[in-house]
Amino acid sequence: MQKSHIFHPRPVAHEDIVGHNILIHIPRTAGTFFNNCLRANDLTVIDHIQRFIDSSDGIQHAKIRHQLSNRSTWISGHVRYDTLTHIFPAEENTRYFVLLRNPVNQLISQINWQAETLCGSYLSLARMPLYQFRILMHICLEALNRPQNVPNVLDRYFGSFLNNQCRSLSLMNSGRLRADDFNLFSAQCYARLLELDGFSVESGLDPFIKAVISENRGNNHVQIIPPRSAQNRSHPVLDNDLVSSEEFRLKIFNLQLADYILYQNALGILDGEQSPRHWQNLSALKYDCEELAVGQKSSKISSNEQFVLKTQSRTQKLFFTASVIQSITKRLVALQKFSLFRRAFSRCKRLPASCRSLPLKAVSLTVLNRWNGRKC
Repeated sequence: MQKSHIFHPRPVAHEDIVGHNILIHIPRTAGTFFNNCLRANDLTVIDHIQRFIDSSDGIQHAKIRHQLSNRSTWISGHVRYDTLTHIFPAEENTRYFVLLRNPVNQLISQINWQAETLCGSYLSLARMPLYQFRILMHICLEALNRPQNVPNVLDRYFGSFLNNQCRSLSLMNSGRLRADDFNLFSAQCYARLLELDGFSVESGLDPFIKAVISENRGNNHVQIIPPRSAQNRSHPVLDNDLVSSEEFRLKIFNLQLADYILYQNALGILDGEQSPRHWQNLSALKYDCEELAVGQKSSKISSNEQFVLKTQSRTQKLFFTASVIQSITKRLVALQKFSLFRRAFSRCKRLPASCRSLPLKAVSLTVLNRWNGRKC
């Protein structure tokens, strides 16, 4: 196996690990599978740490603070690198890791996962701000009804789905990467990757996990690696012919430019390169990225019409419900019936999780939280 397909951890002896180990969990990069492997080998993991971070970047939950006193605890969450380094400074022997993925496959998987979430778990939507919820609805409806139009919708809502790997590593905060700045940005990506204590691309995930477990449990530990079925897979919604087409890949390349540059530098470091990757022009960068494999692991897309129709139906119902609640909200505001609004929608919290009006509950809680000025 080539070096670029293995891993890049800084070697640390098992007995020398005295600080926290933190995985910067980028969505749809096998972070959940990584955490499951650690748990299977009796390592303590606190995942989704973002649930316990308050507005002042402190840990608000006493039980979690107690768990964090155990320095062998692994921490994982959808939190940006800058925020994590503020809470867990590197000088306290904290080690940071990240899993990276081919940018186009990461984006496709994210769209598939969000569409599946709309079909299944409504409770997760209740925590989502209303604006992000509407963007999610729009993108998923396009993926189901007009998949060829997905890149245009993503371009319209640029900051919602795109370049999540660079944003998670605090290489981008907002806006787009200028086409003439890609070599300067490449140097920044290279430097950020070298700051980390370990990272892997998807082709080297298994040896990377085994190396991490060996570091934490010692070489004499008999490792347990869960089957691939333990991965948090999503059901394909976008058509294989579409995502494999040259036109689609070109549009995604332009949208995911920052993540492509980051991924290319990761491959370079894993190949032993001692400097950032440099390109004469954008065409040369595009040529290097064209060889990256694009695809989904399942071909059962067009034939699975039942799933598509089910997802489309529930998505449209949620979108309609959100529109109705928005109209009611505007009317109550116009009539200054603030207390009535709060009483009506607070009752949604009492509904059982299995109730048929769960979509209403999810969207209602979203509106209610935004109305009260609280983050969802």
